[in-house]
Amino acid sequence: MKYKRLRSEELQALEKEFVNFLASAQITGPDWEKMKEQELDKVNELIEVFSDVVYDKVLRKIKFLEFRDAKTLNIFNCTEEKIKLLGLRVNENSPLDLTAPDVLSKWNESNSGNVTVVRTEKSYIKDRELEMFELLQNGCLISDDRLYNLLIGMI
Repeated sequence: MKYKRLRSEELQALEKEFVNFLASAQITGPDWEKMKEQELDKVNELIEVFSDVVYDKVLRKIKFLEFRDAKTLNIFNCTEEKIKLLGLRVNENSPLDLTAPDVLSKWNESNSGNVTVVRTEKSYIKDRELEMFELLQNGCLISDDRLYNLLIGMI
């Protein structure tokens, strides 16, 4: 399995897509019911394959991820070839809190002495979607280009 298995409630929310997935494998409703009773290993395998298909489809559409805590803000621009990081690091003794609402809209020059800008990029070591999945598992959230562009404009 490439990612992780969808939970029951996630599978229920994707019931129509799962039925289409089974149909593409030429598995009918009665066949599926019979499998659930007699071939639990095959059922689990099909659910795992479907889970990977779903995650792949979702992850391919994501372009930006964000990680934020009180002293760190990382925006990842996930291009096809590489991942670009644009981030801010706040000095530990600074009262500036990057989790505060609208912290960047209240930004002013007096804050810049307490903040280090980080810019880097790297090619993917693993599959693009797998690296993004790992970032999500480690606390990143799906974002859009708004914050990335705001930071670019600020620096």
